[in-house]
Amino acid sequence: MAEETEASAPGKILWIGGYSVLERTNVSYVTTVKSYVHVNIKPSGENSVELNVPQFDMNVRGGMDPSSGKLAVQGPKELTLLKTSVEIALRYASATGERLHGMLVNTKNDKEFSYAITGGRIVKSGLGSSAALTVAAIACTLKSLEVKASRDRIHKLAQIAHSIATGKVGSGFDIAAACYGSIVYTRYSPELIRSLPEGFSNSELLRLVKKKWDYTLERLQFPEDFRMTFANFIGESMNTASSVGTVAGFKQSQPEKYNELIKELNQANIEAVDALKKISGGDEGATASFREAFERGRSLTKELGRLSKVGIEPDDCSALIDESEKNGALVAKLPGAGGKDSVVAISTSREDQGVLKKFWKTRKELDILRLEMGKKGFTM
Repeated sequence: MAEETEASAPGKILWIGGYSVLERTNVSYVTTVKSYVHVNIKPSGENSVELNVPQFDMNVRGGMDPSSGKLAVQGPKELTLLKTSVEIALRYASATGERLHGMLVNTKNDKEFSYAITGGRIVKSGLGSSAALTVAAIACTLKSLEVKASRDRIHKLAQIAHSIATGKVGSGFDIAAACYGSIVYTRYSPELIRSLPEGFSNSELLRLVKKKWDYTLERLQFPEDFRMTFANFIGESMNTASSVGTVAGFKQSQPEKYNELIKELNQANIEAVDALKKISGGDEGATASFREAFERGRSLTKELGRLSKVGIEPDDCSALIDESEKNGALVAKLPGAGGKDSVVAISTSREDQGVLKKFWKTRKELDILRLEMGKKGFTM
């Protein structure tokens, strides 16, 4: 029994592949940032688990079945993800024959994950705190139980836990980044997780985790000359689940038009990723190709929003991006699912980044965050 354990998982920015990554085998590019969700676990001799989330002023405690790892913990829905992540890790450990123990689980988010409190509620920055929490909680729980698990298995357990807790099977790019760092990623087949029956056993969980999954990932670092600037829209937010659902409705109602657009979008994304690889390999001449493909992908994503009647890139944000590219940005976009969560830009020199920040500071709707680009996934 480890005396006390800690794990931290990073936030992310999805640069390439918004919406299209939901389809196999479309490409995406996601980077991590040096802002983390931290999980600390202290073991307990009792057959109970206590979940403490001080930033949300939440604390609950419940029983744990020492033979299966299943939890009897009741609490607000905001704790569902943490509870599910800890339970999945406990059940996996039980399936591998490990002895379980009770624990006190504490979490802490770096300040960049929430940028304001509007009307008494915390507003997220869109950096993937849910995925980071899931990965950190699973990694820390297994470490507390002294279970040796590969990064691949922690990744699969996190994908399963996140899907169960949220009630949907997403592409998993955010979980993958929290595990592996900055990567080029294509999603796994959703049938893998959907194959788990309701009320699945621990042995069924173990079999799924041992099984080879069909996602692909390739580590790719941000080019050294690229400088990232990130800002939140003050008082605004995008409901990712709702927007993804609305786009899915467009897919269902107009499958041919949807498939044609997504195919064209993925081609632009492939070209942008290929150019990024060349730039990272020292070919500065590929920067123009990257910009052209990136802009084409952004335009197609905006068109997807127009056809789906979702504000993936509202016109006023398009105007902001266009002005940003005249004031120090090589490219800029609304990352991830888009909408007025945040805007992110790339500059290719310190001077250009300074020009961009000066411009953004004149925009009252923006709050620039002090974010640093990361490279790695979770640490313990």
